[in-house]
Amino acid sequence: MNKKWTDINQIYFPDGVKSVYFNGKRVKKEDIQIERSFLELMSSEYDCSNLPDHIKYLPRKQAAEYLGLSESTLTRYHEKGKLTWITRRNRTPIYKREALDNFKQKTQ
Repeated sequence: MNKKWTDINQIYFPDGVKSVYFNGKRVKKEDIQIERSFLELMSSEYDCSNLPDHIKYLPRKQAAEYLGLSESTLTRYHEKGKLTWITRRNRTPIYKREALDNFKQKTQ
């Protein structure tokens, strides 16, 4: 996200809208959801085995804790095509919680 955006909670997305203009720039709803989840997880100490339902995206470290694996193992699974992450320029890879849950069910 842009550094001059101090509060991403100011951005309102009506139902069914995927992106809006904010301060002259187009902002995607998914990007804001990712950033909110990322900031919330980084600013607090959640137990990754019992996460709240509203957190839909996990950074690599928390995703590894969620699955009970190491970060290098997650990277190896990504390279083999078993797990996919959302890449953001110059940022930590983010995993969708749905994908992690599906992977967890397949391996059990």
